[in-house]
Amino acid sequence: MRSKATNILQFGILLTGIIYIIIGGLFGFSPILFANIFGIEVNPDWYNLIKYDTFTSPLYHFSRAFAFILAVAGLSMILPLFDPLKYRGMIYYNAILFPLVSAPVLLVNGIEYDHLIMTICGVLFLVLCVFVGFGLVITGKQAKMGKE
Repeated sequence: MRSKATNILQFGILLTGIIYIIIGGLFGFSPILFANIFGIEVNPDWYNLIKYDTFTSPLYHFSRAFAFILAVAGLSMILPLFDPLKYRGMIYYNAILFPLVSAPVLLVNGIEYDHLIMTICGVLFLVLCVFVGFGLVITGKQAKMGKE
């Protein structure tokens, strides 16, 4: 039977995975829909501009590819749900390190350039990092003993 501390960690892992899948999938499949959800108006000619601009086109397609990486990272967070002790390293990389380095980038630029979507995602990543970090701290003793 799992402890309450492990359940808290697993809830954080599950929440992280779901949010990564939603953000990565939405942006990867339809950046325009993703922008519309946050109230950003997209010019209909914008997509035609992307096709021919030598800087915007690679930027657009690379960002979509990285969005799919985020979705796949979210899918991979299923593994720690079944064995949080065995996949503890994955939790550190996907749920601590990634949001820890990406949240400040999104927050600082979102606030500086007044982009609501970046600010929201930055806050969301920071909250996930803190919540999962808390779960890792409270399960630290159990992990050292080899228990879940």
